[in-house]
Amino acid sequence: MSVLQALGLFVALPIALYAVVALLVYAPSWVRGPKYRPGLSWWAEPVWIGGGDASAVHTAAPVTEGGGCSARW
Repeated sequence: MSVLQALGLFVALPIALYAVVALLVYAPSWVRGPKYRPGLSWWAEPVWIGGGDASAVHTAAPVTEGGGCSARW
């Protein structure tokens, strides 16, 4: 085995393997795009989670008697 082959096997191959693993770890976050950072204004559109019509929230009457599992809060 020549010196060049030994360098390739013991230096270049581990560096290439490290680079592939690092790429597999960081690639998903690069593809997802920007995230919200505290202190910055919110830039995403609001999302109604739970289905249905969001207007139901505005037309709901307030509950004055109890609540929760025990019906007492």
